[in-house]
Amino acid sequence: MSRILIIDDEDKYFELCQRFIAEHEFLPPVRNYREAASVLKAERGTIDLVLLDVHFDIPDEELLPSDKTDLLAGKDAKRAIERLRRAQGLHILDRLRRSDPDLPVIVMTARDDLPIEADSERLQAEDYTYLLDDEYLDARSLRLQIENILAQRAGPSGEEDEPFYWGETAKMQGLRRRLSILARGQLPIILLGATGTGKSLLAREFIHARSQREGPFVAVDLSTVPHDLMAAHLFGVVKGAYTGATTSREGVLEHAQGGTLFLDEIGNLSVDLQKSLLLVLQEGRYRPVGSVDERVADVKLVVATNENLVEMVREGKFREDLYMRLNPATAMRLPSLTERKDDFSVLLEVFVSRVSEEAYNADLLRQYAQQRGLAVPESDAVPVSVGRKVPTKADSRRIHFVFHPSSYKQLRDFSWPGNFRQFEMFLSNLITLSLVELVDQAEVVEPDNPADASRPDVIPILPRIVRELMRPMDISTSAPQDDGASVRVLDDGAHRLSVTLRDGESLNAVSCAVERQYLELLFEKYEGDLARMAGVLLSDPTAGRKVQLRMNQLGIKLRSLKQRRRAR
Repeated sequence: MSRILIIDDEDKYFELCQRFIAEHEFLPPVRNYREAASVLKAERGTIDLVLLDVHFDIPDEELLPSDKTDLLAGKDAKRAIERLRRAQGLHILDRLRRSDPDLPVIVMTARDDLPIEADSERLQAEDYTYLLDDEYLDARSLRLQIENILAQRAGPSGEEDEPFYWGETAKMQGLRRRLSILARGQLPIILLGATGTGKSLLAREFIHARSQREGPFVAVDLSTVPHDLMAAHLFGVVKGAYTGATTSREGVLEHAQGGTLFLDEIGNLSVDLQKSLLLVLQEGRYRPVGSVDERVADVKLVVATNENLVEMVREGKFREDLYMRLNPATAMRLPSLTERKDDFSVLLEVFVSRVSEEAYNADLLRQYAQQRGLAVPESDAVPVSVGRKVPTKADSRRIHFVFHPSSYKQLRDFSWPGNFRQFEMFLSNLITLSLVELVDQAEVVEPDNPADASRPDVIPILPRIVRELMRPMDISTSAPQDDGASVRVLDDGAHRLSVTLRDGESLNAVSCAVERQYLELLFEKYEGDLARMAGVLLSDPTAGRKVQLRMNQLGIKLRSLKQRRRAR
């Protein structure tokens, strides 16, 4: 039985849940953020889920934000207060995310005039729902959402066997759940995301594995196939179809029959071949080059790209009818490594364990262990921790990697343009360099009597080695930044960026233009988190409101910045 807290100004949903979802314990509803914070503090760690209403008809003084000075200073204070009531649940969710970012929350409303989709996703709600005026349907919808979220929190079954690390955030678990459903269907799947985010791995090891198709998995990177050979490569060719076609050859559609065909970089497909692929999706048939006979195509199609297909459709580079047949409504975008900061510590552990199993690193670990009389690492993952203090001697015969906080910070703050592919390669080199000297010079670095070594089981990952490996990859240190496109965090925590100076009507205008660039770049770097910006600028994460006011004074439209981030 799970414990669920309802935050609502009425008892309607509480009574509904008690009546129809009696398998869980529902705490009496709290009416505002103050009461919610009090209950969550008193019941810390025992609340499994929160159901949060959006509209709150409560006294003005109970509404968030607590400081309403700026709102009430306007011409229409009454309307401003009413807007707060209409969206009070979202203000509460914002505060909940700051105090308890991992607490699952379902946002719900029975009002069809309150659009909650975008804000729910922005504030990282696990789910949201529009309830109907029907107790049975509403209870059924809520039960399904509740059970799905609780199952995710307990840990997805079989995840330990998957090479793609999903993480623990609601966004990644939601993506995993949707892909599990789409994999079993017949419709195509579009995977979006930057290079190195794991699109091909996901297609092969997750989608194909769950498609329940008995045929093979066939992958084609269309960016590597010459345009004049692409038709033959996809559809096959009959002997004599063109000069050089001395034999008949099957295409990848035939090779993937009954299985999954993964077309990477789908944007490289010519417009003519896009029409041919459209016919495959519409009719399930195709003709090899030079043939008059049709063949049946029975494949699960997965396509991937790091380009903006919608923009390509607008520019006439990609057929709109093919785009619509590729099932864009369910397109899945894989986040970059820098977008997964909430999972970074566990991602680090997963990838360190993975690279430690590589043949060369595994051999170094065995040599290190044997030299020092430690347990030789076998199938168990090598533990990883972050901190200045050496971990406790829970098992002092087992090797343990310790990342100095500075090492961890450098890894976490790096831009990783190659994403997980680059991250994994970097960590492989890092583990190798951290081990090789300890192995080759064991007689120098260890005491004559192994019993005198205090903690031979601990292998520190030093900031110096991290920085040496990272320096050649950091373009910002070797090339001038003349476009002001990024903010680089220096080793001492300071921020460096380039700005564009243009003449203005006054010195103040020029100064404001420079400050505007800086604030916009910080907004992008810290993913719109005003609290983190305040921490950088004022060393006070609670001063996000001051940062917002200054951005408003400079004419920076936060809504436009947020829309620009979503578009990426």
